[in-house]
Amino acid sequence: MRISLGYGDGRIAFDVPDECVGQVVRPPRLDKGEPARLSLAKAVERASAEADAGFAGKDVLVLLADGTRDQPNRAGLSALAQVLRAARSIRVLISTGTHRADTPDNCHILKMVEDVCSRERLPLVDAGAHDCRSSPSVDLDRTSFDVSVVLNRWIESADVICIVSEMKPHYFAGYSNPAKFLLPGLARYETVEQDHALTLQPGAAACRHPLHPDPSRRDNPVARNQLEAARIVADKRPVFALASVGDDGNTRWARFGPLEQVVAEGIRQVDAALTVAVDRPYRRAVISCGGYPHDETLYTAQRSLELTKECVADGAEVLWLAECRNGVAASERTAENFFAPLKGDAASYARTVRAKYVMFGHKAVLFHEMLLRLTGLYVTTALPSSTLDGTGLIACSNATGLVSRWAREGEPILFVDGANKLAITTALK
Repeated sequence: MRISLGYGDGRIAFDVPDECVGQVVRPPRLDKGEPARLSLAKAVERASAEADAGFAGKDVLVLLADGTRDQPNRAGLSALAQVLRAARSIRVLISTGTHRADTPDNCHILKMVEDVCSRERLPLVDAGAHDCRSSPSVDLDRTSFDVSVVLNRWIESADVICIVSEMKPHYFAGYSNPAKFLLPGLARYETVEQDHALTLQPGAAACRHPLHPDPSRRDNPVARNQLEAARIVADKRPVFALASVGDDGNTRWARFGPLEQVVAEGIRQVDAALTVAVDRPYRRAVISCGGYPHDETLYTAQRSLELTKECVADGAEVLWLAECRNGVAASERTAENFFAPLKGDAASYARTVRAKYVMFGHKAVLFHEMLLRLTGLYVTTALPSSTLDGTGLIACSNATGLVSRWAREGEPILFVDGANKLAITTALK
């Protein structure tokens, strides 16, 4: 059997005897789905009667994903044109969280915003990318977790907020969803740090959220904190969301409406489309993030390991396909707190982070815990092999050769493509 998995802009193909293939897991093909531009436009049209009154004559703030996310920004903004034309003014802000604001990908997004607004004759007055350290901010309130909700000041002048978001599982916030575009998306660095300190608490895991239809899956401290922040924002002005579930430009589901209604329905859709159960934990696994931008840095790529860890047995060997063309992380500080500790006393660092949280430190803790479980974590990557020296990660320049060795050993192999968009378990919970 030939199995092709995403890597950067291309794919890596493996020829494996059928009897050695345990299972192949991919995001669902959406051949019968609609192109995003059509499904998002229909979603807005279905709700336009309600939305028109909410947007007419108002100052609207539109939030888009940054360049590290594979999201339908152009299709979403174009779809919203039918309600945004009635606005008094429009500002567009890229929700970056702690990611760099001044990247080439974000510049391309801002150019796209200008092009769409010009073509659709929208009253655009400003567009920019949030910077968690330098953007002017406003302190709105505190959550029940005593997290200060300090967000980008553009929120203050908005009569209405509209968020364009694709939804998928998130390994500690439950789901990538529109509420995350506010916190952490528009938050000050210190606010994100307080929020992310909750990541190592019980319940901070994929597919758990306060709006989940299953009461047993509503306890997630990170998701709850982020939802509380969204409610603080929504207390002063309506917050709408245009959300979708899809892949490769096609959409399985889309809805436009009030944020919480959209998120609640989106959770059901994500669970149906992107939550997969495998028959057992595997001792050999090949895990692909799904290619660029999902493997743009090691920091971004790591989520694929966390979203698939339940289907990997203790003592397993894992081959991880993560190109990382943009390096280990977007900034030196991120790399210092998330990756450098793996080269030292990682166990001591993990204890320190659990006692007193260090920003991005949760990712080092999770890496350390995974490395303790595995016999080997092999990485096919564009990073220099010296970058991985001393971390416990093993550079693998011959991915097909490693898989061929596994096949000769006769151990069934699990193959996962697009792991950054999936939640894979051994039993749906």
